[in-house]
This record gives sequence, C-alpha cells and structure tokens, in this order.
Amino acid sequence: MGVKDPKAIILEILKREGPVPVYRLAKALGVSYGAVQWYIYTLEKEGVVETVKIGKRRYVVLKASDWMGNVKVGDILDEFLLTLSALGVKPEMTLREALETLEKRAPHIAELLRRMMEKI
Repeated sequence: MGVKDPKAIILEILKREGPVPVYRLAKALGVSYGAVQWYIYTLEKEGVVETVKIGKRRYVVLKASDWMGNVKVGDILDEFLLTLSALGVKPEMTLREALETLEKRAPHIAELLRRMMEKI
C-alpha cells in the first residue's frame, strides 16, 4: 500500500474540520512548516484552497466553502487580544493609553478601535 498524497490529506482535514491554521496542518502531516506551505501553494494554484489571515495566523480553507461560517468568534477575539498584547497593549491600560500605544505601532488598529467605540 502506497503513501497517501499530502495534498489529499490536507483536503481531507479541511473537509472534516473547516478552516485550519497552517501550523496545524504541518503538525498533522508530520512535515515542516515550509513543506506544508508548498503543498498549500500548489493547491491554491489548482484553485482548490485559499489562505486567510486572521490575526497572526494563516488559515487554509476550501475555496468553495463559506469560511466565515466556520470560524468561531472566540477564536477571532483570542487572536485579536494576542495581537494587542504583542503591540504593547496591557489589560490594565485605559482605552486612551491603549490608543496612544497603538498610534505608534499600529495606527490602523487604533483607528479600528476608535470607530468601534463610536458605535457602542
């Protein structure tokens, strides 16, 4: 019995689990991050999958799927909090302090937070 094609395994995982971070695919296949990126690249060229960046992670999704219908809000919020933390925002900061910090390192996120606060 031959070894299963890594691209076929990736597709099976995506069909079963929905959007999956690239690092998890590498772990599931037992290959390097670079190797799984190559398989994903070839699947993208074939028009079967696409990658979506959420926070700092890249997720692989089946192109025909509604990936937003499979991503959990909690996962997005966790990624957003990790991003804010990496940019120097601490939970004990006031909103003003956080915005001042973000203005220096990520003005686009500062603007997003301002707009969100206007809606609340």
